[in-house]
Amino acid sequence: MSNYYKIIDKYRQLNIAQKIIFFNVILFVIPLIVFVFFYLFEIPKINLYYYFELLPNIGDLFFRPWSLITYGFIHATVSHLFWNMFLFYYFSTLFLNLFKGDYLVALFCSGIIAGGLLFVFSYSFFPVFGGVNSSLIGSSAGVISVVIFMCTYSPNSTLRILFFDVKLIYVGIVLVIFDLAQLPISNSGGHIAHLGGALFGFFAGTKMKNGENIFNYFKKFTSSKIKKNKIQILNNSNLKNNKQNKIDRILDKINESGFDSLTREEKKALNEASKD
Repeated sequence: MSNYYKIIDKYRQLNIAQKIIFFNVILFVIPLIVFVFFYLFEIPKINLYYYFELLPNIGDLFFRPWSLITYGFIHATVSHLFWNMFLFYYFSTLFLNLFKGDYLVALFCSGIIAGGLLFVFSYSFFPVFGGVNSSLIGSSAGVISVVIFMCTYSPNSTLRILFFDVKLIYVGIVLVIFDLAQLPISNSGGHIAHLGGALFGFFAGTKMKNGENIFNYFKKFTSSKIKKNKIQILNNSNLKNNKQNKIDRILDKINESGFDSLTREEKKALNEASKD
C-alpha cells in the first residue's frame, strides 16, 4: 500500500473531533508554507486570509457571506491554534461520549456563526468600536460553544485541574467572566465572538437538558434539502423522458408519412431538440 493510501486510511479512522482538528491544522500549515516560499523568493507578502477572515462591517458580510464560517478555520499563531484545539479535543471527547458526531459538527459550526454575528453586530452598533479597523479569525467561538454546552448540559461533571476536581459549571462561569473582563482591555472582537459562541452553547445545552433536541432541526433542514434536490432530479429526469418520447413519436411519424405530414408544433419541437 502506498503512503498516500495509508494516510487516507488513517484519516478515515479518525473520529469527527479529530478530523476537525486535522482540518484546522492543515489550514494553518498551508499558508505558513506559502509565506515561507514568499520570504525565500522575496515575493511581496500578501494577506492570504483577507477573503476568508470576518470583517466587522455588515456591508462586507453581504458581499462575503462565506466569511461567517471560514474565519473560524483560520489561526494566526501556533499558540492560538494549539490552545483552541487542546480545549476542543478535551470537551469534544466528553460530548462524543453522549451524542453523535453530526451533533458536534452542528454545534461547533453554529458557535462559529453565532460568534461571528455577535462580532459584526457589536462593531456596527456600539459607539466604542466606531472607526475601529479590525477583523476576526480563529475557531474560539466554536470551541467555547462546545465547552459551554457541556458545562450547561452536565454541570456537575468534574474536570481534573492539577490536584483538584472542578465541576464543569465553575469552568464555564470562569471562562465567561474572563471574556467579559477582557473586553475593554485587549482583543475585544475575539472576546465578543467567544461570548457569542458561549450564548449558543448555553442555549443548546439548556434545550437538550430539557429534552428538546435542537440538532434535529439541522437534520430536518438538511434532509428536506436533500429530498428537494432528489425531487428536482426526478422531475428533470421525467421531463427529459417525456421530451424523448415525444421526439421518438415524431421520428416514427416521419418514417411512416414523411416530413411534410408533421404539424407546426411537431416541426418546432424537432427543431428545438436538434439544438440541445
